[in-house]
Amino acid sequence: MNKPSSLPLFLSLLLAAAGCGSTEPVESETPAPAQEALRGSRYCEILLGDADLGAGSVTIDVYNTQGLNECPEAAWVAVDEAKVKAETMADVVVLNGPRHWMIDSFEGSKLLDPEVRKLGGIEMRKTGTLALALAFTGAAGKAKPYETRTVRRDTTWAYDAGKPVYELVDPEGAVYDMQSYSVQEVQQDEASLAKLGHTLTLPAGWTFRTRMLDEKIEVKAVDGLAVVVQDDFGNTYQRSQQ
Repeated sequence: MNKPSSLPLFLSLLLAAAGCGSTEPVESETPAPAQEALRGSRYCEILLGDADLGAGSVTIDVYNTQGLNECPEAAWVAVDEAKVKAETMADVVVLNGPRHWMIDSFEGSKLLDPEVRKLGGIEMRKTGTLALALAFTGAAGKAKPYETRTVRRDTTWAYDAGKPVYELVDPEGAVYDMQSYSVQEVQQDEASLAKLGHTLTLPAGWTFRTRMLDEKIEVKAVDGLAVVVQDDFGNTYQRSQQ
């Protein structure tokens, strides 16, 4: 069966448990938290997509290294997408990572499937399944910086007192806290995040800020829905209840 030529491009824009979905809510789970602090820890994802032209949809299984390993660089760069595609019989394989958590812990999360599976030689577990309409695989479905997305999940991100948070504020005053940063497009580390405000190309009315927390805060998915947004560099933020 011939698959839409735009499908690989669209899938590559999805960031699953990291936070990017379609313009409609999608099903997503987040891996159960490891015991150690999450902030700064590295993870990677491999997305396996299967298109159904008859149903006009694409199903994406998201595999994540969280809680198993920190996606060793040598192993990650050696992943062969074509080989993974052949082994899994997926229509499309997308590598998403490396990324680094900027939350300190999360609660109310569960593993979608506890079975450990090796993909490209790296141990991962399935942490999400996204069901999307193929209508979103065209130009209109392209994810853009500062364009909000809604993800269906039940999670609570926690940020500890005494730690910095990096936030986007939209023209209506809604606050989005960074949940993870990406090193896919530009080289970043936590120390460089405070300077993002000088390098981001912010739309009119948007601002970026850094602040130190006086007390612990929690950022929740409200009624099972999380609103997320990405900046120019693929860093992901979730709308806060502040």
